Amino acid sequence: MSAIGSSLDVNGIVSQLVAAERAPTDARNDRTSRQLQAQISALGSLRSAFSTLRTSADALSGNAARNARNVTVEKDAGFTATATAGAALGQYRVEVEALATAQKLASAGFADSESAVGTGTLTLNFGETTLDVEIDGESNTLAGIRDAINVAAGGEGILATIIESDAGSHLVLSASKTGTANAITVTTSGGDGGLSAFTFDGATGGMQQQAAAADAIVHIDGLTRTLSENRIADLVPGVTVELTRAEPGTEFNLGVASDPSAQRNAAKAFVNAYNGAHGAIASATAYNTSTQVAAALNGDAMVRGASRDLRAHLSSNVVELKAVGITVEKDGKLKIDEAAFNKAIAEDPAAVSALFDEETGIGAGVTRTLDTLLDDDGLMDSRSDSLDARTKALDSQRLALDRRMGQVEARYRAQFVALDGLVAQLQSTSNYLAQQLANLPGF
Repeated sequence: MSAIGSSLDVNGIVSQLVAAERAPTDARNDRTSRQLQAQISALGSLRSAFSTLRTSADALSGNAARNARNVTVEKDAGFTATATAGAALGQYRVEVEALATAQKLASAGFADSESAVGTGTLTLNFGETTLDVEIDGESNTLAGIRDAINVAAGGEGILATIIESDAGSHLVLSASKTGTANAITVTTSGGDGGLSAFTFDGATGGMQQQAAAADAIVHIDGLTRTLSENRIADLVPGVTVELTRAEPGTEFNLGVASDPSAQRNAAKAFVNAYNGAHGAIASATAYNTSTQVAAALNGDAMVRGASRDLRAHLSSNVVELKAVGITVEKDGKLKIDEAAFNKAIAEDPAAVSALFDEETGIGAGVTRTLDTLLDDDGLMDSRSDSLDARTKALDSQRLALDRRMGQVEARYRAQFVALDGLVAQLQSTSNYLAQQLANLPGF
Protein backbone atom coordinates (compact mmCIF):
# COMPACT_ATOMS: atom_id res chain seq x y z
CA MET A 1 0.00 0.00 0.00
CA SER A 2 1.49 3.33 -1.10
CA ALA A 3 0.63 6.68 0.40
CA ILE A 4 -2.42 8.52 -0.88
CA GLY A 5 -1.56 12.06 0.05
CA SER A 6 2.18 11.76 0.62
CA SER A 7 5.26 9.94 -0.60
CA LEU A 8 5.35 7.66 2.46
CA ASP A 9 5.77 3.86 1.74
CA VAL A 10 3.29 2.69 4.37
CA ASN A 11 3.71 -1.03 3.60
CA GLY A 12 7.48 -0.88 3.73
CA ILE A 13 7.53 1.14 6.93
CA VAL A 14 4.99 -1.12 8.68
CA SER A 15 6.81 -4.30 7.59
CA GLN A 16 10.13 -3.01 8.85
CA LEU A 17 8.69 -1.91 12.18
CA VAL A 18 6.93 -5.28 12.73
CA ALA A 19 10.08 -7.21 11.71
CA ALA A 20 12.20 -5.15 14.08
CA GLU A 21 9.77 -5.69 16.96
CA ARG A 22 9.52 -9.49 16.50
CA ALA A 23 13.19 -10.10 15.66
CA PRO A 24 14.45 -10.54 19.28
CA THR A 25 11.66 -12.98 20.13
CA ASP A 26 12.12 -14.89 16.86
CA ALA A 27 15.85 -15.16 17.52
CA ARG A 28 15.23 -16.40 21.07
CA ASN A 29 12.63 -18.95 19.85
CA ASP A 30 14.90 -20.17 17.04
CA ARG A 31 17.76 -20.61 19.49
CA THR A 32 15.51 -22.55 21.86
CA SER A 33 14.20 -24.69 18.98
CA ARG A 34 17.73 -25.59 17.88
CA GLN A 35 18.64 -26.54 21.43
CA LEU A 36 15.54 -28.70 21.80
CA GLN A 37 16.10 -30.46 18.49
CA ALA A 38 19.73 -31.09 19.36
CA GLN A 39 18.71 -32.58 22.72
CA ILE A 40 16.03 -34.75 21.11
CA SER A 41 18.52 -36.01 18.53
CA ALA A 42 21.18 -36.70 21.16
CA LEU A 43 18.65 -38.47 23.36
CA GLY A 44 17.61 -40.65 20.41
CA SER A 45 21.23 -41.62 19.74
CA LEU A 46 21.75 -42.48 23.39
CA ARG A 47 18.54 -44.52 23.51
CA SER A 48 19.64 -46.53 20.47
CA ALA A 49 23.13 -47.15 21.90
CA PHE A 50 21.78 -48.06 25.34
CA SER A 51 19.19 -50.44 23.81
CA THR A 52 21.93 -52.23 21.87
CA LEU A 53 24.04 -52.46 25.02
CA ARG A 54 21.14 -53.84 27.06
CA THR A 55 20.44 -56.49 24.43
CA SER A 56 24.08 -57.55 24.39
CA ALA A 57 24.26 -57.55 28.21
CA ASP A 58 21.18 -59.77 28.38
CA ALA A 59 22.73 -62.16 25.86
CA LEU A 60 26.03 -62.17 27.76
CA SER A 61 24.41 -63.17 31.04
CA GLY A 62 21.73 -65.43 29.55
CA ASN A 63 21.77 -69.22 29.49
CA ALA A 64 21.91 -69.32 25.70
CA ALA A 65 25.49 -68.05 25.73
CA ARG A 66 26.76 -69.46 29.04
CA ASN A 67 25.36 -72.94 28.48
CA ALA A 68 25.56 -73.17 24.70
CA ARG A 69 26.10 -76.60 23.21
CA ASN A 70 27.88 -77.90 20.14
CA VAL A 71 26.45 -81.05 18.56
CA THR A 72 28.47 -83.37 16.32
CA VAL A 73 27.02 -86.21 14.24
CA GLU A 74 29.01 -88.66 12.16
CA LYS A 75 28.78 -88.37 8.38
CA ASP A 76 25.96 -90.38 6.72
CA ALA A 77 24.48 -91.18 10.13
CA GLY A 78 20.85 -91.12 8.97
CA PHE A 79 19.93 -88.41 11.46
CA THR A 80 20.70 -84.81 12.38
CA ALA A 81 20.67 -83.25 15.83
CA THR A 82 20.45 -79.85 17.52
CA ALA A 83 20.77 -78.91 21.18
CA THR A 84 19.36 -76.15 23.34
CA ALA A 85 21.37 -74.32 26.01
CA GLY A 86 22.07 -76.57 28.97
CA ALA A 87 21.53 -79.84 27.09
CA ALA A 88 23.06 -82.92 28.69
CA LEU A 89 26.71 -83.31 27.75
CA GLY A 90 27.95 -86.68 26.53
CA GLN A 91 28.78 -89.10 23.75
CA TYR A 92 26.08 -91.45 22.47
CA ARG A 93 25.86 -94.29 19.95
CA VAL A 94 22.68 -94.09 17.87
CA GLU A 95 21.19 -96.60 15.41
CA VAL A 96 18.18 -95.74 13.23
CA GLU A 97 16.49 -99.09 12.61
CA ALA A 98 13.39 -97.74 10.88
CA LEU A 99 11.76 -94.45 9.91
CA ALA A 100 8.19 -93.54 10.73
CA THR A 101 5.98 -93.51 7.62
CA ALA A 102 2.47 -92.35 6.80
CA GLN A 103 -0.22 -94.63 5.44
CA LYS A 104 -1.66 -94.28 1.94
CA LEU A 105 -4.73 -96.09 0.56
CA ALA A 106 -5.97 -96.26 -3.05
CA SER A 107 -9.28 -97.40 -4.49
CA ALA A 108 -9.81 -99.49 -7.60
CA GLY A 109 -9.99 -97.56 -10.85
CA PHE A 110 -13.17 -95.84 -12.05
CA ALA A 111 -13.98 -94.66 -15.57
CA ASP A 112 -13.34 -91.01 -14.61
CA SER A 113 -13.60 -88.60 -11.70
CA GLU A 114 -17.24 -87.80 -12.50
CA SER A 115 -18.30 -91.45 -12.35
CA ALA A 116 -21.21 -92.06 -9.97
CA VAL A 117 -20.13 -94.32 -7.09
CA GLY A 118 -22.83 -94.48 -4.44
CA THR A 119 -24.45 -92.82 -1.45
CA GLY A 120 -24.39 -93.34 2.29
CA THR A 121 -22.00 -92.48 5.12
CA LEU A 122 -18.23 -92.92 5.05
CA THR A 123 -16.72 -93.24 8.53
CA LEU A 124 -12.99 -92.55 8.61
CA ASN A 125 -10.88 -93.26 11.70
CA PHE A 126 -7.29 -92.01 12.06
CA GLY A 127 -5.38 -91.19 15.22
CA GLU A 128 -7.95 -90.08 17.78
CA THR A 129 -10.29 -88.65 15.14
CA THR A 130 -13.49 -90.08 13.69
CA LEU A 131 -15.08 -88.40 10.68
CA ASP A 132 -18.57 -89.20 9.43
CA VAL A 133 -18.84 -87.98 5.84
CA GLU A 134 -22.34 -87.91 4.33
CA ILE A 135 -22.47 -88.70 0.59
CA ASP A 136 -25.74 -87.84 -1.10
CA GLY A 137 -26.97 -87.80 -4.67
CA GLU A 138 -25.14 -84.53 -5.40
CA SER A 139 -21.73 -85.66 -4.09
CA ASN A 140 -21.76 -89.32 -5.07
CA THR A 141 -19.10 -89.00 -7.80
CA LEU A 142 -15.43 -89.75 -7.22
CA ALA A 143 -14.64 -86.01 -7.29
CA GLY A 144 -17.60 -85.24 -5.03
CA ILE A 145 -16.47 -87.84 -2.48
CA ARG A 146 -12.93 -86.43 -2.53
CA ASP A 147 -14.22 -82.91 -1.90
CA ALA A 148 -16.61 -84.03 0.86
CA ILE A 149 -13.78 -85.80 2.72
CA ASN A 150 -11.44 -82.82 2.48
CA VAL A 151 -14.11 -80.40 3.68
CA ALA A 152 -14.93 -82.65 6.65
CA ALA A 153 -11.23 -83.11 7.54
CA GLY A 154 -10.43 -79.41 7.22
CA GLY A 155 -6.84 -80.18 6.28
CA GLU A 156 -6.18 -82.09 9.50
CA GLY A 157 -5.04 -85.70 9.64
CA ILE A 158 -6.11 -86.92 6.21
CA LEU A 159 -6.06 -85.77 2.60
CA ALA A 160 -8.14 -87.16 -0.29
CA THR A 161 -6.88 -86.86 -3.88
CA ILE A 162 -7.62 -88.41 -7.28
CA ILE A 163 -4.83 -90.04 -9.26
CA GLU A 164 -5.21 -91.00 -12.91
CA SER A 165 -3.58 -94.29 -14.01
CA ASP A 166 -3.88 -96.78 -16.85
CA ALA A 167 -6.58 -98.50 -14.80
CA GLY A 168 -8.67 -95.33 -14.49
CA SER A 169 -9.36 -92.76 -11.78
CA HIS A 170 -8.42 -93.72 -8.20
CA LEU A 171 -9.46 -92.11 -4.92
CA VAL A 172 -6.34 -91.93 -2.73
CA LEU A 173 -6.42 -91.32 1.03
CA SER A 174 -3.18 -90.15 2.63
CA ALA A 175 -2.54 -89.80 6.36
CA SER A 176 -0.87 -86.47 7.09
CA LYS A 177 0.86 -87.88 10.17
CA THR A 178 3.28 -90.76 10.41
CA GLY A 179 3.11 -93.77 12.73
CA THR A 180 0.81 -96.70 13.36
CA ALA A 181 -1.28 -94.58 15.75
CA ASN A 182 -2.38 -92.51 12.76
CA ALA A 183 -3.33 -95.42 10.47
CA ILE A 184 -6.59 -95.04 8.53
CA THR A 185 -9.62 -97.33 8.63
CA VAL A 186 -12.79 -96.76 6.59
CA THR A 187 -16.27 -98.20 7.11
CA THR A 188 -19.60 -97.40 5.43
CA SER A 189 -23.24 -97.41 6.45
CA GLY A 190 -26.60 -96.71 4.80
CA GLY A 191 -27.03 -95.59 1.23
CA ASP A 192 -27.01 -97.83 -1.82
CA GLY A 193 -23.88 -99.83 -0.94
CA GLY A 194 -21.67 -98.25 -3.62
CA LEU A 195 -19.34 -96.75 -1.01
CA SER A 196 -18.08 -100.23 -0.09
CA ALA A 197 -15.42 -99.62 -2.75
CA PHE A 198 -13.68 -97.38 -0.17
CA THR A 199 -13.66 -99.60 2.92
CA PHE A 200 -10.46 -100.68 4.68
CA ASP A 201 -10.22 -102.42 8.06
CA GLY A 202 -6.47 -102.20 8.49
CA ALA A 203 -5.72 -105.22 6.32
CA THR A 204 -8.34 -105.69 3.62
CA GLY A 205 -11.27 -103.93 2.01
CA GLY A 206 -12.34 -102.17 -1.14
CA MET A 207 -9.18 -100.03 -0.98
CA GLN A 208 -5.61 -101.29 -1.19
CA GLN A 209 -2.74 -100.14 0.98
CA GLN A 210 -0.07 -98.43 -1.09
CA ALA A 211 2.11 -97.45 1.87
CA ALA A 212 1.83 -98.82 5.39
CA ALA A 213 1.83 -96.75 8.55
CA ALA A 214 4.98 -97.54 10.51
CA ASP A 215 6.69 -96.30 13.66
CA ALA A 216 10.26 -95.10 13.93
CA ILE A 217 12.62 -97.37 15.83
CA VAL A 218 15.81 -95.91 17.30
CA HIS A 219 18.45 -97.47 19.52
CA ILE A 220 20.63 -95.22 21.69
CA ASP A 221 23.44 -96.88 23.62
CA GLY A 222 21.60 -100.16 23.22
CA LEU A 223 18.25 -98.86 24.52
CA THR A 224 15.27 -98.92 22.16
CA ARG A 225 12.80 -96.13 21.52
CA THR A 226 9.68 -96.49 19.36
CA LEU A 227 7.63 -93.47 18.33
CA SER A 228 5.21 -92.33 15.66
CA GLU A 229 7.28 -89.52 14.13
CA ASN A 230 10.79 -88.90 12.86
CA ARG A 231 11.46 -85.98 15.17
CA ILE A 232 12.51 -86.89 18.71
CA ALA A 233 12.66 -83.97 21.13
CA ASP A 234 13.47 -85.94 24.29
CA LEU A 235 15.82 -88.74 23.29
CA VAL A 236 18.51 -86.93 25.32
CA PRO A 237 17.54 -83.96 27.54
CA GLY A 238 17.82 -80.78 25.50
CA VAL A 239 18.71 -82.59 22.25
CA THR A 240 16.34 -82.83 19.26
CA VAL A 241 17.06 -85.59 16.74
CA GLU A 242 15.62 -85.60 13.21
CA LEU A 243 15.64 -89.03 11.56
CA THR A 244 16.41 -88.94 7.84
CA ARG A 245 17.36 -92.48 6.80
CA ALA A 246 17.19 -95.97 8.27
CA GLU A 247 20.55 -97.66 8.77
CA PRO A 248 19.64 -100.90 10.60
CA GLY A 249 22.54 -102.63 12.28
CA THR A 250 24.86 -99.59 12.11
CA GLU A 251 25.60 -97.27 15.03
CA PHE A 252 26.79 -93.68 14.64
CA ASN A 253 28.26 -91.27 17.16
CA LEU A 254 26.28 -88.35 18.55
CA GLY A 255 28.31 -85.91 20.63
CA VAL A 256 27.10 -83.02 22.80
CA ALA A 257 29.78 -80.68 24.16
CA SER A 258 30.05 -77.14 25.49
CA ASP A 259 30.31 -74.43 22.83
CA PRO A 260 32.70 -71.70 24.01
CA SER A 261 32.28 -69.74 20.78
CA ALA A 262 28.77 -68.65 21.79
CA GLN A 263 30.01 -67.06 24.99
CA ARG A 264 33.00 -65.51 23.21
CA ASN A 265 30.73 -64.02 20.54
CA ALA A 266 28.42 -62.70 23.25
CA ALA A 267 31.40 -61.08 25.00
CA LYS A 268 32.59 -59.52 21.71
CA ALA A 269 29.10 -58.14 21.07
CA PHE A 270 29.00 -56.72 24.61
CA VAL A 271 32.40 -55.03 24.17
CA ASN A 272 31.33 -53.49 20.86
CA ALA A 273 28.00 -52.33 22.30
CA TYR A 274 29.67 -50.85 25.39
CA ASN A 275 32.12 -48.96 23.21
CA GLY A 276 29.20 -47.72 21.11
CA ALA A 277 27.42 -46.45 24.22
CA HIS A 278 30.65 -44.88 25.48
CA GLY A 279 31.02 -43.04 22.17
CA ALA A 280 27.40 -41.88 22.21
CA ILE A 281 27.82 -40.47 25.73
CA ALA A 282 31.04 -38.70 24.76
CA SER A 283 29.41 -37.17 21.68
CA ALA A 284 26.32 -36.01 23.60
CA THR A 285 28.30 -34.41 26.45
CA ALA A 286 31.40 -33.06 24.66
CA TYR A 287 32.76 -29.52 25.00
CA ASN A 288 34.82 -27.96 22.21
CA THR A 289 37.46 -25.80 23.87
CA SER A 290 38.43 -24.19 20.58
CA THR A 291 34.95 -22.98 19.68
CA GLN A 292 33.73 -22.95 23.30
CA VAL A 293 30.59 -24.77 22.16
CA ALA A 294 29.01 -27.48 24.36
CA ALA A 295 27.19 -30.52 23.00
CA ALA A 296 23.45 -30.88 23.49
CA LEU A 297 23.61 -32.83 26.76
CA ASN A 298 26.79 -31.40 28.22
CA GLY A 299 26.45 -31.40 32.02
CA ASP A 300 23.19 -33.39 31.91
CA ALA A 301 22.66 -35.14 35.26
CA MET A 302 20.89 -38.19 33.78
CA VAL A 303 23.71 -38.88 31.31
CA ARG A 304 26.40 -38.28 33.94
CA GLY A 305 24.67 -40.75 36.25
CA ALA A 306 24.36 -43.40 33.55
CA SER A 307 28.02 -43.00 32.59
CA ARG A 308 29.11 -43.20 36.23
CA ASP A 309 27.07 -46.36 36.88
CA LEU A 310 28.32 -48.13 33.75
CA ARG A 311 31.93 -47.35 34.66
CA ALA A 312 31.32 -48.61 38.19
CA HIS A 313 30.23 -52.04 36.90
CA LEU A 314 33.51 -52.31 35.02
CA SER A 315 35.65 -50.97 37.87
CA SER A 316 34.25 -53.46 40.36
CA ASN A 317 35.09 -56.35 38.02
CA VAL A 318 38.25 -55.04 36.35
CA VAL A 319 40.48 -57.86 37.69
CA GLU A 320 38.03 -60.57 36.68
CA LEU A 321 37.56 -59.01 33.24
CA LYS A 322 41.30 -58.84 32.69
CA ALA A 323 41.55 -62.53 33.60
CA VAL A 324 39.31 -63.37 30.63
CA GLY A 325 41.09 -61.04 28.22
CA ILE A 326 38.83 -57.97 28.52
CA THR A 327 40.68 -54.76 29.45
CA VAL A 328 39.70 -51.12 29.94
CA GLU A 329 41.69 -48.81 27.65
CA LYS A 330 42.90 -45.33 28.61
CA ASP A 331 40.02 -43.72 26.76
CA GLY A 332 37.51 -45.75 28.78
CA LYS A 333 36.62 -48.17 26.00
CA LEU A 334 36.88 -51.95 26.26
CA LYS A 335 39.15 -54.29 24.33
CA ILE A 336 38.88 -58.06 24.10
CA ASP A 337 41.69 -60.52 23.44
CA GLU A 338 39.90 -63.50 21.90
CA ALA A 339 42.80 -65.89 22.42
CA ALA A 340 42.95 -65.00 26.13
CA PHE A 341 39.18 -65.37 26.38
CA ASN A 342 39.29 -68.86 24.82
CA LYS A 343 42.11 -69.85 27.17
CA ALA A 344 40.15 -68.66 30.20
CA ILE A 345 37.10 -70.71 29.20
CA ALA A 346 39.23 -73.78 28.60
CA GLU A 347 41.07 -73.50 31.92
CA ASP A 348 38.25 -72.36 34.22
CA PRO A 349 34.81 -72.29 32.57
CA ALA A 350 33.11 -71.96 35.95
CA ALA A 351 34.92 -68.69 36.69
CA VAL A 352 33.93 -67.26 33.33
CA SER A 353 30.31 -68.28 33.87
CA ALA A 354 30.38 -66.68 37.33
CA LEU A 355 31.63 -63.39 35.85
CA PHE A 356 28.71 -63.39 33.45
CA ASP A 357 26.13 -64.88 35.82
CA GLU A 358 22.53 -63.91 35.02
CA GLU A 359 21.92 -62.61 38.56
CA THR A 360 25.24 -61.34 39.90
CA GLY A 361 27.47 -60.98 36.81
CA ILE A 362 28.59 -57.83 35.05
CA GLY A 363 25.98 -58.19 32.30
CA ALA A 364 23.17 -58.40 34.84
CA GLY A 365 24.43 -55.23 36.59
CA VAL A 366 24.61 -53.32 33.32
CA THR A 367 21.11 -54.50 32.44
CA ARG A 368 19.70 -53.20 35.74
CA THR A 369 21.29 -49.79 35.17
CA LEU A 370 19.91 -49.58 31.65
CA ASP A 371 16.46 -50.76 32.74
CA THR A 372 16.06 -47.61 34.84
CA LEU A 373 16.81 -45.59 31.72
CA LEU A 374 14.98 -47.53 29.01
CA ASP A 375 11.94 -49.14 30.65
CA ASP A 376 8.51 -47.66 29.99
CA ASP A 377 8.15 -44.53 32.12
CA GLY A 378 11.91 -44.71 32.81
CA LEU A 379 14.28 -41.75 32.89
CA MET A 380 14.61 -41.48 29.12
CA ASP A 381 10.86 -41.61 28.60
CA SER A 382 10.47 -38.86 31.18
CA ARG A 383 13.11 -36.77 29.45
CA SER A 384 11.48 -37.33 26.05
CA ASP A 385 8.11 -36.30 27.48
CA SER A 386 9.67 -33.15 28.91
CA LEU A 387 11.29 -32.24 25.59
CA ASP A 388 8.05 -32.90 23.73
CA ALA A 389 6.19 -30.65 26.18
CA ARG A 390 8.74 -27.88 25.74
CA THR A 391 8.54 -28.23 21.94
CA LYS A 392 4.74 -27.92 22.05
CA ALA A 393 5.01 -24.91 24.38
CA LEU A 394 7.43 -23.29 21.93
CA ASP A 395 5.01 -23.91 19.08
CA SER A 396 2.28 -22.25 21.15
CA GLN A 397 4.55 -19.28 21.81
CA ARG A 398 5.22 -18.92 18.07
CA LEU A 399 1.48 -18.91 17.36
CA ALA A 400 0.91 -16.36 20.12
CA LEU A 401 3.69 -14.21 18.67
CA ASP A 402 2.09 -14.41 15.21
CA ARG A 403 -1.24 -13.27 16.65
CA ARG A 404 0.38 -10.43 18.61
CA MET A 405 2.40 -9.27 15.61
CA GLY A 406 -0.78 -9.31 13.55
CA GLN A 407 -2.30 -6.91 16.06
CA VAL A 408 0.86 -4.77 16.09
CA GLU A 409 0.85 -4.61 12.29
CA ALA A 410 -2.81 -3.56 12.27
CA ARG A 411 -2.09 -0.83 14.83
CA TYR A 412 0.92 0.49 12.92
CA ARG A 413 -0.98 0.41 9.67
CA ALA A 414 -3.89 2.37 11.20
CA GLN A 415 -1.47 4.94 12.61
CA PHE A 416 0.37 5.43 9.33
CA VAL A 417 -2.86 5.59 7.33
CA ALA A 418 -4.03 8.32 9.73
CA LEU A 419 -0.64 10.03 9.40
CA ASP A 420 -0.92 9.78 5.64
CA GLY A 421 -4.35 11.41 5.79
CA LEU A 422 -3.02 14.17 8.03
CA VAL A 423 -0.08 14.79 5.69
CA ALA A 424 -2.52 14.95 2.76
CA GLN A 425 -4.66 17.47 4.64
CA LEU A 426 -1.66 19.60 5.55
CA GLN A 427 -0.42 19.45 1.96
CA SER A 428 -3.80 20.64 0.74
CA THR A 429 -3.79 23.49 3.25
CA SER A 430 -0.25 24.41 2.24
CA ASN A 431 -1.21 24.51 -1.41
CA TYR A 432 -4.22 26.75 -0.64
CA LEU A 433 -2.15 29.15 1.43
CA ALA A 434 0.49 29.33 -1.27
CA GLN A 435 -2.22 30.22 -3.82
CA GLN A 436 -3.62 32.93 -1.63
CA LEU A 437 -0.25 34.38 -0.87
CA ALA A 438 0.61 34.37 -4.55
CA ASN A 439 -2.43 36.60 -5.24
CA LEU A 440 -1.46 39.24 -2.72
CA PRO A 441 0.09 42.53 -4.02
CA GLY A 442 3.81 42.38 -4.01
CA PHE A 443 4.07 38.56 -4.38
